[in-house]
Parts: sequence; C-alpha cells; structure tokens
Amino acid sequence: MFILLLSVAAAVNTAREKSKAEVIYETSSSLSISDVREQIIKDVLGGELDPEHNHHVRVLISPGQHKTSLQLDHPALSYTSWEGVPTTEADGSTSLPIISGGIEVPFNRFTSWDSSGSILKASLKNLGATDLGKMTSGNAVADCQHDKVGLTINGEQLVLARWPNINISDSTTADGWMWTHANVDDDIPIHAGFKSMNDVSDPDAARLLNWANESNPYVHIYGEWDWADAYASITSIEEGKDGFVSIEYDNTDGAPLTKPYARWMGVNLLCELDSPGEYYIDEDEQALYVYPPSPLKRTDSVMLGYQPGAVVNITSAVSNVTLKDVDVRDGRHEGVHVEGAIGVRVENVISHGHGTNGIVLEGAIGATVKGNSVYDVGCSGIRASAGVAMTLEKGEMRIEFNDVHHHARWKRSYQPGIFWSGVNNSFVGNTISVAPHNCMLGGGDFGDGVENVFESNSLADCTFETTDSGGFYTCGQGGFAFVNRGNVLRNNTFLRVRNTAGMGVQIASSQAVYLDDQMSDWLITDNTFVECEVGTFTGGGRRNIISNNTYINVGTVHYLNNQGMNWDKDTVCDGCSEIKPPGYSEGETVCSTGAATWMASFGPAAKEWASKWPEMLTIGDDYCGEPAYSSLTDNVYCGSLAGENYFLGCPQGTDVDCSDAADEEGWMFDIGGNTFLGECE
Repeated sequence: MFILLLSVAAAVNTAREKSKAEVIYETSSSLSISDVREQIIKDVLGGELDPEHNHHVRVLISPGQHKTSLQLDHPALSYTSWEGVPTTEADGSTSLPIISGGIEVPFNRFTSWDSSGSILKASLKNLGATDLGKMTSGNAVADCQHDKVGLTINGEQLVLARWPNINISDSTTADGWMWTHANVDDDIPIHAGFKSMNDVSDPDAARLLNWANESNPYVHIYGEWDWADAYASITSIEEGKDGFVSIEYDNTDGAPLTKPYARWMGVNLLCELDSPGEYYIDEDEQALYVYPPSPLKRTDSVMLGYQPGAVVNITSAVSNVTLKDVDVRDGRHEGVHVEGAIGVRVENVISHGHGTNGIVLEGAIGATVKGNSVYDVGCSGIRASAGVAMTLEKGEMRIEFNDVHHHARWKRSYQPGIFWSGVNNSFVGNTISVAPHNCMLGGGDFGDGVENVFESNSLADCTFETTDSGGFYTCGQGGFAFVNRGNVLRNNTFLRVRNTAGMGVQIASSQAVYLDDQMSDWLITDNTFVECEVGTFTGGGRRNIISNNTYINVGTVHYLNNQGMNWDKDTVCDGCSEIKPPGYSEGETVCSTGAATWMASFGPAAKEWASKWPEMLTIGDDYCGEPAYSSLTDNVYCGSLAGENYFLGCPQGTDVDCSDAADEEGWMFDIGGNTFLGECE
C-alpha cells in the first residue's frame, strides 16, 4: 500500500498538490520490496506520480528479514528513499531490517555427519540454489578471486574448510588466520609447486596425502612476495622417495610461483572440515557440510550467500536515491553496488557476509556514504571512485564516518578497507581496522588521484599479515607518479601498522603511509603515528611535504627511498622521452615525465593542468629523478619500536640515520625543525 501526504502549501489546486506531495510506500508481509519497486514504476508511468519527480517518495522497509535483492535500475525510481524501520530489542539494542541475498537452509534438513554430532550435513536440492559458484584463481595483485557461494549463521560469516585452521587465540594475528610454509629445494627451479616442510612421519605432513582424494582442492599462497596472495587449483599430490609430500598447482591464471619458505594453506577440503566455523559445499551432490560455531538451534538462520552481482544494485538509470537504515547481507559477491548514478546517499547501512565487497561506488558523482558499518567481506570494504583526472571532472564524493573492519576475509592482499580514486573527493572520520594488507589504497596505477582530502580517519592494525606494504598506500607506476597531484592527508591517526603474523619469502618493512614509486605532490600534515614500524615513506617523488606530524614509539620516522636517482631512473630520466598519456596500453606511456608533459600540454584539460601546476611542463629538466622540492620539517617524535628509532631511513643503510647522507648528496630535500623528545610520556 502507499499513503499520499499533502502539504498545506500544496492545497491551492490539484496539480500543485500532486507536485508537492510526499508519497510513502510501505512493505508488509504481503507486499515485498520487489512489489513496491514495481508499484512505483507503474505509478510513475501511469501518471499517478509526477514523472518529473516533483515529489518525495519514501519506501519504509518493514522490520525482519527480506530474502530478496533490490534493483534500482529504472528512471522512475529516481528521487526515492529506501529506509528501514528500526526496532528496539528487549535488551535495548536496535535492529535494522535485513535485505538478504541468501537462500535459507531449513533446520529440518540438517543431520549429524560425524560420530560426535559436531559436523552437520544438509541437502541443498530443491532450494533454488542451482548455481553454487566455483573456486577461481587469478592475478595475485589485481583480482579479487571469489565466486564461491558462502555461508552465514545468524549473520556471522563462516570460512571454507581449510588447513591450517583459524586460531583466534593466536596473539600474533589480528584475525586468527594461520599459514604453513613451503619447502623448495635449492637445486630445483622455482615453479608452481613445493614440498611439505616435514616428511610423512609428521601427522601434519601425512594429512596432505588425503587431499589427493578431494574433488577440487586448492592452494592459497603468498608465493613470490609477502605482499601478494592468490588461489590456485592443486593438480597433483604425492609422496616422494624422500618421504616428503609434493604439491603442484596450476598457475596459468596468474597465481605466483613458489619461493623457499613461502606461506600457504590448503582450502576447499572436505577432509579438513574439523574446526568450528568451517563449511564445505559438494557441488555434485548438492550438499552442505558445516561445523557450526555453536550447536545449531531451530531458531538459527542458516543462509547460503547466493545472490550474484550485488544484493542492492543502483545503476546510472537513476539519480538522487537514498538507501538507509538497513542490514544488507548474504551476497555471493557485493552488498551494495552504485554504478554511474548521481547524487546517491548510503547512510547507516550494515553491509556484511559478502563474498567480495561491502559497498562499491563507480563513477558515482556527488555520492555521500556516511555512518555505515562494513565487515566480514571477502575483499574490499568500501570502494569509492568518482571524477576523471584527464578532464579534471570533479567527483565530489563524501565518504564519512564509516566503520570498516575484518575485510579481506578471502583475498588477503590489495583488498583495502577503503579503496579510493578520482578527483576532488573527501574521506573524513572513517575508522578502518584489522587489515591483513592495506587499510586504504588507491590513486596512481590503481585509479586517478587528484585533489582528494583524507582527514581525521583512524587506521589500526593494518598490514599485520604482509610486508613491503602500507596502511595508507598509493603507487606511481605506469607513468602516474607526477599526474596524481594536490592530495592532502591530515589529522589522521595510524596505530600499530606493522607485520605481526610473520613473513615468508622476503624481509622488508611495513609503513603507515607509503607513497610508492615516486608518487608526488602530497601534503602530509598533523597526523599521529603510534607503534608503527615506519611512519611515513616516500619512494622518491617530488613536492611531498611531510610536516607537523607526531610519531610515538615508531621504529623509523620517515623512510626516503630516492629511487628516481637509481634503479627507477629510466621511468623519469634515462630513456624516458615519450610524451603520451600515462598507462600500460598501446598509445600510453610508463614514462612519468612524458605523461606529465602530455597532461599539461595535449590533454583535454591541458590549460587547466598547466595553470594549476606549471612545473609539469619542465619536470624532466628540473632536478630530474631527485626527490626535489620535498621536505621533512617541524615534526615531533619520541620513543622507539622494539628498541629501534631512526629519524630518516634510506637505502644507504636501514640501521643508521640517513639525514647526513641526504645532506651530503645534495638532494633537493629539506630537513629542519624536527624535535626528538626522548622517551614518550
């Protein structure tokens, strides 16, 4: 049903009454979200509602669980607000209506599967779950790699059966994930395979032989680097003459090779379903096996994360829509996806239990994403992109006061709490925590990054499972180092950004702020760094101002890698003469100086670029490759991390302070007015 409410000012005549009306639709036990959507479209097309949207349409979503998706993909749905009706529970807490992309598995389908009764089995036949997804592999950096139907119980996301198991009591890892290590012989070329660390006399090695009987076993591996993981199908498992178990896997889809001591685990293994919170789906049998976190009750909600795509999908066909006060869960892929829609608001939404991302905005000009909670998602928490650097089209997104934690539950690396890209967007007051890799990632060769502001955010326990990574990370490869300009990082707090879970194939640091590969023209000011391995890092670059920051118990205050003067010189100076747009494709260039010249001389907004940043026109002839016009000034630091404290680290030596080296080399890098306070109070 819907109720038409007329304002007093609209009472002059019927036409004005219609144009100024607030229209309320309400879902009910007999009127679903999909029914209301269809009714609004019908009312607009039939003239019951003004097709010019001179009205305010509110849809009140009733309490309880709505097992459906919401598709806002028709122009008639513009200027609509989809609002949950919260309920107050007996304990005083508030519950939001649930929009679930899942399929419920009824309690009466479960029977005991093991002798203890801890592991249950349920048939999935005739539930409508005709596509149970599949394991996927891919590039260790670029891909999210998830298409598997997931499982939640009462909204809590379970994990696919694996070995080693999750050990939530292990204090070295913020989310309990455990790994084992690979044995790679020095006399065998590095390849897509390895041996167990121990021979089969060790039960933990002998168990691997059982995996040969699994229908679709996978390996999840940090193979070549400790900052990039991937999934790959196991192709063979066998015991060698030396008594060690050998595992080979398929890396044709981009999974890394295996270096000595690489970290890995086995997944999608029914024989390893032995720990509370794990599940396994047999696609051929259409059966679910699950070890519930606690004994299953008739009142428990067991949901397959089934909905492909997004549970809530907002397309470019609509504008000025609002989604608020709802709990979005159980998507095989994404929770909320906004594609090209203008003026969207997503507010006080809980998005969790999804296979890939919580909230995604692509080309969402003028969007506001405020006060949302995102957690238990397989890849990124929030992905927000709007605006185009080449034309300087402004995105004007506001990503504010969101809480993102326990993301990257499937693909661990390059799946940040908040991914950002675009022009003139602001990220304010967000809290991001418990991130195996980046808390925030974007810009550069990940996406445009011009004149964005990052202010008053809190980033904690980032990079705990990786190394050579950053809590806040941006990268200037692909010719983007000098065309991402005017970004500001101020008044943010970085807490415990360091590796705690252990490394495998390399030794490198993690840094709270990581401007990699000559990223330039950042203002980093008034931030606080606490118990981080490295506070700020610049990979060369130009016009980076690091000032008025506070570093508390940090191992290295600032690390300056002047890579434009050495191993990365050919991307800015030597042999770098192409004047083309930045990028890796044909007709583009990875030459950062050439890309900057093109942007300010030949690009579609060249005049505006040259007016804002005239230095781009002569950048190749002005202290080429040096960290020129950058500064590290008026910062305060105290204490140390693990007994180490260096003010300026650099490639000349990580165990000495390199301030004098920078001075002696005559770099255009100003250091002054910084104060060491001794031990922190």
